[in-house]
Amino acid sequence: MIQQIDLADETALRQAHEATERSAAVDRPWYEPHPYDEWVEDVRFKDPAERFELWGAYDEGRVVGAALTWLPDEDNTWMVWTDLHVHPDFRGRGHGTALIERLAARTREEQRTTLLTEFHVPGSAIEAHPYHRFAVARGFEPGWVENVRHMPLPVLDEVLARHGDTAAEAADAAYDVRVFSGGVPDEYVQGLVDLYNLLGVDAPTGVVEFEPEAQTPERVRDYWELQRKQGRTRLIALAIERSTGVVAAHSDLVVPPAPSTQVWQWGTFVHRDHRGHRLGMAVKIANLRRLQADFPGRTLVRTSNADNNAYMVAINEDLGFEIVEKGVAMRLPV
Repeated sequence: MIQQIDLADETALRQAHEATERSAAVDRPWYEPHPYDEWVEDVRFKDPAERFELWGAYDEGRVVGAALTWLPDEDNTWMVWTDLHVHPDFRGRGHGTALIERLAARTREEQRTTLLTEFHVPGSAIEAHPYHRFAVARGFEPGWVENVRHMPLPVLDEVLARHGDTAAEAADAAYDVRVFSGGVPDEYVQGLVDLYNLLGVDAPTGVVEFEPEAQTPERVRDYWELQRKQGRTRLIALAIERSTGVVAAHSDLVVPPAPSTQVWQWGTFVHRDHRGHRLGMAVKIANLRRLQADFPGRTLVRTSNADNNAYMVAINEDLGFEIVEKGVAMRLPV
C-alpha cells in the first residue's frame, strides 16, 4: 500500500527514517546516518514557496519505503523532486515500483511534466548498477552525473598557504573575503540570495534546464534558523567587491553536530561578472581555515560537482578532494 505519511504520525516517521537511512547506507561505508531528531526537523519544515510530501510504502502496516518529495511553487514549477528509498530487507517486493507509479500520478495531478530523482553509485559502472537499471526499466531518462568527492581533514597548512596566498593575491586588489557563522549580516543577505538563485542555472545539468530559483531573504533566514534548531553550524565565506559592496562569490560549509565527524560542502559559486580573480579558491580557503580553527575534530569534507565544471574540479583537486562515488540524476517525463 502506498499513501502519504501524516507528519504528525511519530511511529510512521520513525519507520520512514529507518528505511531511508538503511537504504542510503547500502554500499557506502563512509555514510553517516542522519539522527532522527535532525531528520524530522527537515521533513516538518514548512517552506512557503515549496511543498513537501512524504510518501510511504507499507508492508503489513509498517513503512518499509519512503519517497521524500518536493514540489516547488515559485520557480521550476514543471518539475517534482523525489528522493526514494526502500529498506534493504524489503527490496524486490515491488515497493519501489509502486512508489514511482504513485509519484508519476502525483506529478500529473499537479499538471507537471517531469519527475526528478537522484541516487549514488560506487565506482564508475553506472549503467550496470541495479539503481540505474531499476530507473531505466521504469521510464527514467539520463539527467546528469556528478562526481562526489571527499577531502580528508585537516588540510595541511602548507597546502592552505600555497593556494590561499595565490588566491588572495588575485582577489586582494578588488575584493574582501569574510567568513560568517550561522548567517550573514543584513547588508549581504540579498547579494548572497542572488548567488543562490543562479547556482542551478550555471551548474552543468545535462539535458535538464533550470530557471533561476526564487529564494528570498526571508526564506533563506528560515533555513538558517532550521539549521540552528538541528544543531548544525553553517559557515559562509563571501567575496565582497570593495568598491560596490556587491557579493561576488560565496562558499558554504555545513557542520552537523557531534558525534558526526564529517562536513558538507553545500555550494561554491562565483558570479559570472566576477570570474577570473580566483574568488572560488579564495572563499574555499577562507572557509576551510575557519572550519579547522572552530572544528578541529572533523575528518572529511564531502562535496560534488559535474566533471565538465572544469574550474571547480581544478580547485577541488588542488585541495585534495578524491572521487568516492557518482551522484546520478535522472528524469521521468510524465
